[in-house]
Amino acid sequence: MDEKRWAAAYFRVERESAGVLMRKGQRRKATKLAIEHGDPVPLQPSDVVRIFDRDGEVVLEQNWGDNRSNAMTHEAQIVDDLLHLDVLSFCGKYGIDAPELPDGAEASIPPDSPPDAATFDEAPGRSDQGSG
Repeated sequence: MDEKRWAAAYFRVERESAGVLMRKGQRRKATKLAIEHGDPVPLQPSDVVRIFDRDGEVVLEQNWGDNRSNAMTHEAQIVDDLLHLDVLSFCGKYGIDAPELPDGAEASIPPDSPPDAATFDEAPGRSDQGSG
């Protein structure tokens, strides 16, 4: 796939994790000890996955709360999609507005294609045939 079509050239993903994962009993004990000693109470776990555009603006955010394992799975799926999908397919999958494409990579979607299926028409005289 041509680099100018690659989703990772347009977006990045980050997962923000806060708090500590503990069982309920451990959290009660840690909270009680923190209060007794005047220490800060341990924060509840909270994970947020965000997709950023080239300008650093958040284009998609999902708060997973205390479900850290699903947040990590979701982040990994987005990373995989960034590395394997073209930008229009990625935008379609995640409901993100498509960025402006560079000259020479005009997007076209055949009328009978699913919403996330995008193809590109190369500028005249250009071809990527034979590249892998």
